[in-house]
Amino acid sequence: MAKLRRDRGIVLTARDVQETDRLIQVLSEREGKIAILVKRARRMESPYGAILEPTNYVELIYYVRDGPYLLKEASLVRLFSQLRGDAAALEAALMGLAFTAEHLPEGNPEPEVLRLVREFLLELERGLSPRVGLLAFELKLLSLAGHGPHLTGCVRCGGEEGLTWSPDEGLICRTCGGKGNEVPPSLWRGMRMLTRLPLRATGRVKVVKEDLEVALKLLRQFPSSTARTRP
Repeated sequence: MAKLRRDRGIVLTARDVQETDRLIQVLSEREGKIAILVKRARRMESPYGAILEPTNYVELIYYVRDGPYLLKEASLVRLFSQLRGDAAALEAALMGLAFTAEHLPEGNPEPEVLRLVREFLLELERGLSPRVGLLAFELKLLSLAGHGPHLTGCVRCGGEEGLTWSPDEGLICRTCGGKGNEVPPSLWRGMRMLTRLPLRATGRVKVVKEDLEVALKLLRQFPSSTARTRP
């Protein structure tokens, strides 16, 4: 018989499945990233439609079973309501949560990551620059997950000239086999600074818009948790 479990966490993603169901991914306090099936979530009479939206901090009771867990009950703990009134902040929040879901394996408690995610949402509500904040958050997330990009010169020789980007490692110079376009010093030094600063202070870092967008694209070349654990 399936066991019942109670937990709290932040809803990372939600997608429709079947005709009326929804599958959510939650970064939970006890188990880390988990997938939960919510039966009949899209029916008008369902109490869970608004509760189980991404960014919401929720309390859950669910059945533990093979495959996605099955929701029994859910209640709202905290609504980051100010995000709903700022389109740019909400977009950054949703992108950051989806990035989290992609780069964390399931079933491993991640208390530091959960704290980082909560801080990210809180700082966005307090006025953190959405795009700079998103880049800083994703860099910090990868670092906490143990596979952040190397940003202190070439990962192989330490050189700082002719640096290119490796999706698996970070910076590699051409002498050590780096390929593709060079990464300008202003870009990788800015990324390094964002990784080191507290999230609330990252708005002080001046990042050229073009560099910012390039950096976000570079991070999206990193393999997902599924790809990294594939034999």
